[in-house]
Amino acid sequence: MLNEDMTFFDKDALLYRLHEGLEQSDKDVVFVLGAPLTAPCESVPGVADVNAVVELIRSEFSSKQAQLEKLDATLKMSTNIYQSAFDFLSGRAGQDAANRIIKRAVGQALVATGESDWTETIGKLPEDSLRALDADPKVWHLSPGVASLGALIARFPDRFGQIVLTSNFDPLVEVSVVRSGGAAWRTSLSVDGSIFQSTASGCQVIHIHGFWHGTDTLHTNRQLIKNRPTLKNDLLKLLQNKIVVVIAYGGWPDIFTGALSGVVSNDNLFPEILWTFYGDHPSFSDHLYATLQPGIDRNRVTFYKGINCHEFFPELLGLWDKKIAPPGAEPMSGTGQLPAPSVRFHDRAKLFRLPPLECDRPPSVEIWVGRENELRALETSSAKVVIICGIGGEGKSVLAAHYITTLEEREGRYRFWDWRDCKEQSDRIRTQIVEIIVRFSNGTISADGLADAEDGELVEVLIDQIKQANAVLVFDNVDSYVDLENRTFTGIIDMLIQRMSASDVGSRIILTCRPDVQYSASSVITFVMKGISEDEAIELFAKRAPNQEIPEADIREAHALTKGHAFWLDLLAVQVTKVPGTTLRKLLNDMRRGREDIPDVLSSIWDKLALREQTLLRFMAEAVRPETEKTIEGFAASQLNYKNFSRALRSLISLNLIVVKPETDAPDLYDLHPLVRQFVRAKFERTERTSFIRVVINQYELIIGTIESMLGIHLPFPMLERWSQKAELEVSAGLYEEAFETLVKVEDALIGGGHVQEYVRVGRLLFESIDWETAPTQYKRFDKVVGVMVGALDQLGDTESADSFLARYEDTIPQKTARYIQFCDVRAYSYWQRGDFDSAVDWAMKGVTLKSETNVDTEFDCRHTLALAQRDVGQPAAALDYFRQGFEIEDFVAGTEIVSSDGAMFGNVGRCLHFMGRLDEALACYKRSMAILEKGSSSMSKSNGAYARRWIGQILAQKGDTSKATAFFVDAIRMLGASAPVRVRQLCADLEEIRGSDAIVGDEKAARIVSGWMRS
Repeated sequence: MLNEDMTFFDKDALLYRLHEGLEQSDKDVVFVLGAPLTAPCESVPGVADVNAVVELIRSEFSSKQAQLEKLDATLKMSTNIYQSAFDFLSGRAGQDAANRIIKRAVGQALVATGESDWTETIGKLPEDSLRALDADPKVWHLSPGVASLGALIARFPDRFGQIVLTSNFDPLVEVSVVRSGGAAWRTSLSVDGSIFQSTASGCQVIHIHGFWHGTDTLHTNRQLIKNRPTLKNDLLKLLQNKIVVVIAYGGWPDIFTGALSGVVSNDNLFPEILWTFYGDHPSFSDHLYATLQPGIDRNRVTFYKGINCHEFFPELLGLWDKKIAPPGAEPMSGTGQLPAPSVRFHDRAKLFRLPPLECDRPPSVEIWVGRENELRALETSSAKVVIICGIGGEGKSVLAAHYITTLEEREGRYRFWDWRDCKEQSDRIRTQIVEIIVRFSNGTISADGLADAEDGELVEVLIDQIKQANAVLVFDNVDSYVDLENRTFTGIIDMLIQRMSASDVGSRIILTCRPDVQYSASSVITFVMKGISEDEAIELFAKRAPNQEIPEADIREAHALTKGHAFWLDLLAVQVTKVPGTTLRKLLNDMRRGREDIPDVLSSIWDKLALREQTLLRFMAEAVRPETEKTIEGFAASQLNYKNFSRALRSLISLNLIVVKPETDAPDLYDLHPLVRQFVRAKFERTERTSFIRVVINQYELIIGTIESMLGIHLPFPMLERWSQKAELEVSAGLYEEAFETLVKVEDALIGGGHVQEYVRVGRLLFESIDWETAPTQYKRFDKVVGVMVGALDQLGDTESADSFLARYEDTIPQKTARYIQFCDVRAYSYWQRGDFDSAVDWAMKGVTLKSETNVDTEFDCRHTLALAQRDVGQPAAALDYFRQGFEIEDFVAGTEIVSSDGAMFGNVGRCLHFMGRLDEALACYKRSMAILEKGSSSMSKSNGAYARRWIGQILAQKGDTSKATAFFVDAIRMLGASAPVRVRQLCADLEEIRGSDAIVGDEKAARIVSGWMRS
């Protein structure tokens, strides 16, 4: 309808209203957001818009010409093509098809990680993979509007960060808030329900039409206008005294406009409704006018025109940033302010709510008996590091789990937790620490940004991230990192304990292990878990079997026989309770008959299990991580139908042989107690286990198959880890050739994504299992993976292991065959990584000479490594001849199309020219290199981009352009964030050299200067 009598204010008025105009108001601002906010914007991909969604629906009928013609005819006559298209789809394919379309639409906002986009893959992913995507901010494209909105909510939570309403199905508002260092949590309602049914810290984002996975999504007119009285009443309460800003929202008849009508028509309520329109000549529907008219008459509704959310939110953020910036300082950008030269990164003033599925889950504690002294000591002690020791099954993990899951019930300072199951495996702890940093930084620090960090740097970054988090970090089963002779931890864990004990960090670390570990520092305490007492054993049986009379003498005998072992006693109590006809006396007699001094409780229980239960335990014993019921069903499907599987699972849970690991709003995970897994694996020879392992591998391959085309550095680690788990299983089954192939396939994604130690962990398992003497002829990928392993070990700073690999590798090459050229290259690259450029040149030259003199036909080559070493040893002219690959320098400087679009190639040429003093030519090459790197998604794109900025800054400083040089150094620091403290220190030193007393430029301005220079 036309609105000639209406007043429409401009963007300047709305900016004033939501900035200076809020000074006299104590009302919270609630944004109501629609699809344009997260749709594609200029060159930034996003969630498919209305027209693109309609095309997705048309594609569902692309092979059905008659149906496609009917759909097109329907759309041609429709006034709302979106709803009409979904009506058409729902009538022919149902709600599942509608949900599938939305997954494809949202998937268009994901960063491509492999050779294809997510559009087709996304609908095949299991729920846990979709949740992993939600929890990983780096895998999403963010439009300018949603990026700025997230920063606004994160930085000014008291004004804008309480509640957001959206009709969108995507997670991008939450992702943006988290990426900006804030907290956000989700309520999604596709049916009637209360928005107040749960609470958490941070901004509540309410999806009133459902979410892109885990719920149905609402699209059709019938779905949108259906009566939802509970939700409507909640919305009435929510909106009644708020400043409600409706932006990028169409105003269709739905639950929001229905509730809004009730709010504005009630004379006892005093909302302020700020309704925005995109166009400069707005009009709205009869429905919307009728909805808002009572508020218009009361002057409770104000209209604004010409509001583009991608321009408005960045401008509003800029106004608020200026409000808090100190005089003369630049406003903050979305990545925070520049660290001081001492590299003390900003402390968090308040803790966010950690994403739910970004760590391992502790076991569920059903029965709690004893350990009151240890629990009380945990609660009252001020120790920053707690070590819980004891033999397997004494309750180390249970104590830690009970403590952290009951934090909210106590008055202590700790409120949040993170659990990491190290599974008594070596080469795992660095991966776990990296993932904790990524989680606590809300994704602002990425794993690939930490790939080059030394252990000491990694500890420094972790301490900084948890310093004021008031969180408890649990590292469960860290046996592999114990120095058994000195009774201390080794490596990075020892560094972490030393730093924690000497710092003023407000968080706590708990470590569990079997060996007794002791530290002298007063801020480190050790609990040595012993068996429970007789009285506690009697209490345990009473809780497990409240309605049974169990002779106390039998319980005392069981206690003596098991030496009070908590897990064995609990298993016996469960057997007595759950297995008909079983008494404790029978179990004790069976345990004594023909047994060793240590009671074999599990053997006596195993014999009483049904075949289906034994079968299920055998499958679960081969899995390398806790799994959902659906995945475990897939393991057992070849031998158990669903009915028998379900019965076996429930029975084993009730017998306490399967550990349940629950999570709110997510499927439970199921695992075996380490002692149960150890027993089942030891009971069967490897040849008997292989068929079970192959079945588990097949299930992992099915999971991997849905995302294999997406394999790349941006894939979230919980998804990427499936490949390393597959390789681990292949090693267990003796499928070494397959394991080599898996490691080759996942190399770029794991190492490039910053998960170097995970690659090394599985690689070690493989190389410790094969016969090195025959491996070169048996496994065609042997040489390739050895080279990657040496490079990865050097990257981790483990030069001792790298040298050991090199020595063993050299032993497999008794004569100087073509493989010796590969050995020369691996060794030369190892020296180059360590900064020993002279040795790198010597070894690379050996390989180059051998190949050129013999004319051997081999893919092995040392020339690239030789050029790298020559460049850095002081022979840039020699290196330049290789890097330019026959092209003229003029071609690089001009950026002609005949030169390869390889960013690293331009960078290497530029670096050689830089060292040769040809600064203008070097700058031209760096510019071209940066332009290519900015578009890339390779493993080193971000790191190389930061290097390029530093090198450009150095040249600009040499040329006297200190303002631009400063901008490039600041932008390099922005790219690195807190993930590379050593490199940031170097950049800060560069800044100190050139800036003198000049005010430092802010991130946002620096980025604009860099961008302007790139376009010039």
